[in-house]
Amino acid sequence: MNRGASAASAIGILLAVSAQAETLPEAIACYERATNAKDIDAYINCFAEDAVMVDVSRTFEGREAIRSWAMREVIGSGETFRHRSILEATDGYAKTEVGWLNWVVHYSYWWDADGKITRMSLQYAD
Repeated sequence: MNRGASAASAIGILLAVSAQAETLPEAIACYERATNAKDIDAYINCFAEDAVMVDVSRTFEGREAIRSWAMREVIGSGETFRHRSILEATDGYAKTEVGWLNWVVHYSYWWDADGKITRMSLQYAD
């Protein structure tokens, strides 16, 4: 391998540092813990009362709508996931790369001062 390719590979490795090694904002850590524990009450407690969830092209508004969707498609799936990396972050916002068993997606989170998710968007990775 030439030096340029080696350097590019090293940079790629640095950019792909696992979010597990990074400190996830509490709103995101809450979501990951509750999802992987398959605990719907803990899951829904990660969200503000009037939260909005966008799953590709479908929108769910409020905790009860999010709960119903999550029971069918997240908690009910039996799968676990991990945040692979944080792609962007500012106060109250982060975009992550998420690895599920068979696909990679981007999750964007917005949260309030209480650390509750106010909006979340799940989109397929490019």
